[in-house]
Amino acid sequence: MSEPGSPRSGLRPGSVPRAIASFLVAGLLVLGVVAAVLAISQRDLATAEAIRDARTLTNLEATDVVGPILTDDSLRPGPAHDLLDATVRNRVLGSHIVRVKIWDETGRIVYSDDAALIGLRFPLPDEELSALRTGRVSAEVSNLQEDENRDERQFGKLLQVYQGVQTPSGTRLLFETYQPYGVVTDSSRRMWLASLPILLGALGLLYLVQAPLAYRMARRLKAAQDERESLLLANLAASDRERAIIAADLHDGVVQGLAGASYSLTAAANRNRSADPAGAAFLSSTAADLRRWVRELRSLILTITPPALHAQGLAASLTDLVASLEVRGMNVTVDIPEIDDLDPGSSGLVYRAAQEAVRNVARHAEASRVAFSVNRPSPSRLVLRVVDDGKGFDPQMQTTRRRGSVGLVLLTTLVTEAGGTLELKAAAGHGTEFRLDLPVTPDTSELPSER
Repeated sequence: MSEPGSPRSGLRPGSVPRAIASFLVAGLLVLGVVAAVLAISQRDLATAEAIRDARTLTNLEATDVVGPILTDDSLRPGPAHDLLDATVRNRVLGSHIVRVKIWDETGRIVYSDDAALIGLRFPLPDEELSALRTGRVSAEVSNLQEDENRDERQFGKLLQVYQGVQTPSGTRLLFETYQPYGVVTDSSRRMWLASLPILLGALGLLYLVQAPLAYRMARRLKAAQDERESLLLANLAASDRERAIIAADLHDGVVQGLAGASYSLTAAANRNRSADPAGAAFLSSTAADLRRWVRELRSLILTITPPALHAQGLAASLTDLVASLEVRGMNVTVDIPEIDDLDPGSSGLVYRAAQEAVRNVARHAEASRVAFSVNRPSPSRLVLRVVDDGKGFDPQMQTTRRRGSVGLVLLTTLVTEAGGTLELKAAAGHGTEFRLDLPVTPDTSELPSER
């Protein structure tokens, strides 16, 4: 018998390219998500870096530009104040800083480039008081709705940066600058655009490196599946050989011996029928029982060993296979059309499926009626159905039952790899349906060639 499913062993043609394409498409989607997340993170990092630059600028202005001339006298009208004001206007104010305020600890503005603000008092928040007392630098987006910032509304969105400073006499003050937020945004955008090509280039290179890796993985998977197929088919072939040996031993030994014994008992009954009618009747009954068991054994032999499908034909082989159920007293309905035009692989797989179904009915179903049918919805498709009225089983136990049936598991694997489906439907007390739906290939090897 040809090995079932052997023409379809391994991955189907084109499956390796499809697997690689699926892997690369999935990788592209993941890469897109990762790139988007990294781009957003990079933008946030660039914004944070731009704010740090704004804080650094304020620190430099407070310590290196204003710090050396910031004295108690510069906070009162006079030459020192005029020098402070000139320094702020000439060296601090510009495109990056549009407003300067200096606060004392009471919340009074002691200096500003806007003279109208000098002397006004506003409560300082805790964070600003902390900066004043510790000398650290802090930054936040200005709330232009507050009274202290009403004169800055003309500049639009601002980033206010403040740092604690100290005069030579020890007076602690808060130096505050207002910087246009657009400067921060522009700086952030420049840093982001500068780093984005490197980021995307690295991700793209990583994606391109995946292609040969995906190809190697797919080839290894195919090799592993081919090896698994070979082992599976070798296991099935060994099983067939072992069954053939067992069947031959049964046929040539036990069956022949039982058949001979039944004939001997029949002859003895005929000889003693007039002298001992009761004994002759017992011998005849025993001989009949032996012949019945011989038929049972012959049906079992047909079940456990595959026939020569190419010589006998699939339809005839299936009919003989189903006959083993009739020997067990079941009412069997058979609908098998001529299906001897299949290639050896398809024929072998169909027969093996029918063999598994018949074996399960005989062992487990406890059925009285069985319907066995084969139909061809199309030349390239075959459906095998075996329906019994036996005890069935709980569908929730189907997975466990199939896991425990090695033959059914192997058969399901072969059918799936051949592109078909194998279904087992049941309900406790309502019988079982075994259904095989298989794509088949007509055998054209023996068709006459066209001249």
